[in-house]
Amino acid sequence: MVQMQLFNVYVPKYDTGGKFWPIVHSTTIFSLVVLHIIAIGVFGLKKLPLAASLLLPLPVLTLLFNEFCRNRFWPIFDAYSTESLIKKDREEQSKPEIAELFSTLVTAYSDPALKPIRHASNSDERTVPLLASI
Repeated sequence: MVQMQLFNVYVPKYDTGGKFWPIVHSTTIFSLVVLHIIAIGVFGLKKLPLAASLLLPLPVLTLLFNEFCRNRFWPIFDAYSTESLIKKDREEQSKPEIAELFSTLVTAYSDPALKPIRHASNSDERTVPLLASI
């Protein structure tokens, strides 16, 4: 079984670069704070003041941990590493689709103001443009 698992390994064609982890972290921290508040409320309703008072520092400590993680790890997720960007550029330069894309980008958009004005052969005063082209 283990030998056959080696044949089923594949390299993904896309890489998010860890952009999903900040979302997971924020969701987890939010869920923990909500859980702490609910637990404090439940222990308060069950008339267990010692348990409720022991849980009071947990939301504060969780939010402090969140701030530590934001200061320590958030800058890593803002940009890709240079090594991965260079590798991705080299992979894309070898693809023939990229050369075709660059050749179509030259004529992909032309500003209408820069296009030459075409006059009809049977133009009269109503169809002559106000400003003649230079």
